[in-house]
Amino acid sequence: MKQKILQMMFAALVCAGANAQVNSGSNGSDGAFNPTTNNTVINMADHPNGIYQYTSVNIPGNVTVTFIPNVNDTPVVWLVQSNVVITGIVDISGQPGGYSAGVGGPGGYRGGNAGQNASSGLGSGGGGAWTGVSAGSGGAASYGTLGSTNSSSGSRGLIYGNSYLIPLLGGSGGGGSSSSLTGFGGGGGGAILIASSATIQLNGSISAYGGSGYSNGGDGSGGAVRLVALTITGSGVIATTGINVYGDGRVRFDTYLNNFAGAVSYAVFTQGSQFVVIPTAGSGTQLTITSVAGMPVSASPTGIITTPDAVISAQQSNPVPVVVQCSNIPLNTAITVTVTPVGGAPVSAVGYNSTGSLGSSTATISITMPRGGGFIYASAATGN
Repeated sequence: MKQKILQMMFAALVCAGANAQVNSGSNGSDGAFNPTTNNTVINMADHPNGIYQYTSVNIPGNVTVTFIPNVNDTPVVWLVQSNVVITGIVDISGQPGGYSAGVGGPGGYRGGNAGQNASSGLGSGGGGAWTGVSAGSGGAASYGTLGSTNSSSGSRGLIYGNSYLIPLLGGSGGGGSSSSLTGFGGGGGGAILIASSATIQLNGSISAYGGSGYSNGGDGSGGAVRLVALTITGSGVIATTGINVYGDGRVRFDTYLNNFAGAVSYAVFTQGSQFVVIPTAGSGTQLTITSVAGMPVSASPTGIITTPDAVISAQQSNPVPVVVQCSNIPLNTAITVTVTPVGGAPVSAVGYNSTGSLGSSTATISITMPRGGGFIYASAATGN
């Protein structure tokens, strides 16, 4: 007799409610963003921290939204109370080099200078300058993947950043070249975080291309796009690549339900359920399910039922132990674990983080696991 397998999906959750809610953190002070002008340019000067607090966002199919970076060159952060619908285009791409270095998109980095004072591109993955006597090009920038390179170019940049896009970083600039007075590097693609307490529907596109180098200047790398929502859906496109399909950027989905049927092109893509939107250094609270029935859970849960983050045998007897790692949560706080099966009512159980310290503690909760695949998440409520 073949052994039956019980498949279960596991998701990390930061202080979410038992009904799988997501809180974008928006106070709605910027109202609804409903642009109607074909080429809508957002000057970020009046938002020096880059954070916009919207009630809703709706970008029609004939509208392209671009940005003028603020003086702090911050990423774009849209916190939205309700739905986000993007049928048009959101473009945070870096600028190409020309007769000056290409400027990065918001949160991205500038390309390098040309000529006698040739310089490397800015950013952690900036391309190196070409300072040789013979003709050569500035190095291409890197981000999630390496930029291109050859024997007659400056060094390519280094890979940087992480899969969670925390902190949110843009792309880097391409290196300049001494072999041309106009060999300026391209700017890196920008970075954007869109967080919705409801649904993000993308049928248009979000572009974070790196800018091309000019006359032997190196290409900038692609930028970063992070979407956080209860549900992500649509059939659009997200692209975060360097011009020559090198130096790809990063894309991250944090959601309970990923119904996105579109394309994530030329990007290092990850997904999970890490619902920290804007972390406060040293003070963020977090719950992470690390094991169930003694089986370790993926460190970066996908939240997709067809590719479960843990598999346990159907012969496993109930109740089963669920281990939850807690960060910055007072000891002896009630930790609730909820399992939502594919079919049937959710099941919950409560335990306490009685081992460890405020900064790092552990709770082990025994729960009667329903049969069949499903999602499991943890939540906590404190008096703060």
